[in-house]
Amino acid sequence: MPDTILRHWTMLHYVPRHPRRIDAASLTQLLRRDGFSVHRRSVERDLVKLSLLFPLHCDEQHKPNGWCWSAGAAAFDLPALDVHSALAFRLAEEHLSTLLPEPSRLHLRPHFDRARSVLKQLDHSALAQWPAKVRVIASGQELQVPEISPGVLEQTESALLAERQLAVVYRRRGETELRSYDVHPQGLVWRDGVGYLLCMIKHYEDVVQLVLHRMVRAEVLEAPSRKSKDFDLDRAIAAGALGFLVSTTPLQLEVVFDQDAAVRLREAPLSADQELVDRSDGSVLLRASAADTVQLRTWLRGFGGRIEVLQPPALRQEFVDQAQAMTQRYASC
Repeated sequence: MPDTILRHWTMLHYVPRHPRRIDAASLTQLLRRDGFSVHRRSVERDLVKLSLLFPLHCDEQHKPNGWCWSAGAAAFDLPALDVHSALAFRLAEEHLSTLLPEPSRLHLRPHFDRARSVLKQLDHSALAQWPAKVRVIASGQELQVPEISPGVLEQTESALLAERQLAVVYRRRGETELRSYDVHPQGLVWRDGVGYLLCMIKHYEDVVQLVLHRMVRAEVLEAPSRKSKDFDLDRAIAAGALGFLVSTTPLQLEVVFDQDAAVRLREAPLSADQELVDRSDGSVLLRASAADTVQLRTWLRGFGGRIEVLQPPALRQEFVDQAQAMTQRYASC
């Protein structure tokens, strides 16, 4: 009996929340991977029995039949959600609301609701009052999270998890024409509330980025996806792929900061090899290597006249050209 209870509990954890689904055959494979000796027919019977006790739903309109937790099913945990976990969920709900896409917020809503319920029972305790005493603010200009078409995130995650190809209808930036791609997902990265699918398109080997909110539709295909031989998600991020690379060659920066602008760099270095040199005029010289990205340029421009780019020469010329363009634009004021 204990083995049966453990198997049932494991099954319930593997069943996804609506609108995602899992069929009995896939669930059987997962259970066998976890060491359970079980047949598909037994899993099917267990699902029917469990659906009498829990809000499980079977989608019989698609083959094979897929099982899921009902959309409005309350979250539950064993052991029960403790106070500190409830507090963590409550803070996550408040501070991630502008970073998470709507599908992710919907997926987490039962956990957020359960956390609020737990904290409400504490009445006026210190922990219950903690969310009112903590705030998290963005370091830059906070923007609204772009809307993702219904089903796109779920299909993208399913293709990535099952290592299958994904059929995408995509609108490129600045274009109205729709393009159709069969892509091979390699990784998914979220940055400032924007989802980026790193993938290979058709038979090409280059890993490119597709932005989720520019996908009009996405559908998982039966065909398996190819894996890039040289791709590593962490290495791609470290190399600046999500900072919109200008070139693949890192920059050897030399930038002069005034004292106030350099304070942050002393506490949070730009890179592991960063060097700060105090100069006789009170300014600070930064020497550091950095990925050659659009993000780096945006960060440097944010300091305005409090910095001067010295090296590399090409980057310095970019800033000279931009300064001259701004001077001309404001000359008539």
